[in-house]
Amino acid sequence: MNPTQRRKCREDGFEDWSMTFHGEVKKLWAKVKDRTLKPMDLCVASYLQSHIQTKTGRIEVRTKDIAEDLGLTDSHLTQSMKRLRKEMLLVKGRRGTGYYWMLNPSFWHVGGPRLFQQRAAQFDQLIND
Repeated sequence: MNPTQRRKCREDGFEDWSMTFHGEVKKLWAKVKDRTLKPMDLCVASYLQSHIQTKTGRIEVRTKDIAEDLGLTDSHLTQSMKRLRKEMLLVKGRRGTGYYWMLNPSFWHVGGPRLFQQRAAQFDQLIND
């Protein structure tokens, strides 16, 4: 990607990369093994990771669109997101009259290292709301 394309991505709120903290994500496989999470839950998390906005850390995609893109029924997606929320991997925030999602930055992160603490504080605040 050339500098102009990279600048355009930043202006649009997207980067061409995200970080997965391997040590933390490996812990999720045990949760799949003991049936706390289902394999589809990790697919949903990966889909959400690909939609994180760099500037805000938010994921502003409708559940209807997620279900359609992944070929899931609304009820299966809802159950998957409930399991992710129960395991503190995903939170739902309110913005104006709409909603957004945020993945736990201890597992998935976009943006530079200086933004990590900011994302973690946002995530913790949403958990406590």
